[in-house]
Amino acid sequence: MANKNLSLEEIEKKITSEFSDSETRIDPEARLNVFVENSKLLDVANYIKHELGFNHPNMCTATDTKEVIEVLWHVDNVIDDKILILRTNTDRDNSIVFSLTPVWKGMNWHERETYDLLGVKFDGHPDLRRLLLPDNWEGHPLREDYVYRKPNYRKLEDL
Repeated sequence: MANKNLSLEEIEKKITSEFSDSETRIDPEARLNVFVENSKLLDVANYIKHELGFNHPNMCTATDTKEVIEVLWHVDNVIDDKILILRTNTDRDNSIVFSLTPVWKGMNWHERETYDLLGVKFDGHPDLRRLLLPDNWEGHPLREDYVYRKPNYRKLEDL
């Protein structure tokens, strides 16, 4: 049963007491950031959904830092008007993290978009395939090492 009307500080304390190896930070926009290892991701996700009431999946995204890929899931507690960002890092060369779609079904297309644009594979995702780009597209355009090919534009009168 989810706790009601907890402050972000109280939520932070509950998470760090339950998962002592997690790191937390409340950012200036009043969102609680929770940094966890991929191995703990599903446990933390289930805890924040079922025990703390974060039941609305908002988005999944990722950032290529050139050293690692940081994956972020934004989830909301719409009753208490709280936002939590669950974060984990993965290796750039073997970008695999657990899928949170089994926890929040609404993360399905968000994880597919992140896979499509950054190449992060979501272990346990029910339908991990490209969402925006064609199946034969090479690479992942939001990666820092992606090589953009300049289009060969021609003037209309030259056609």
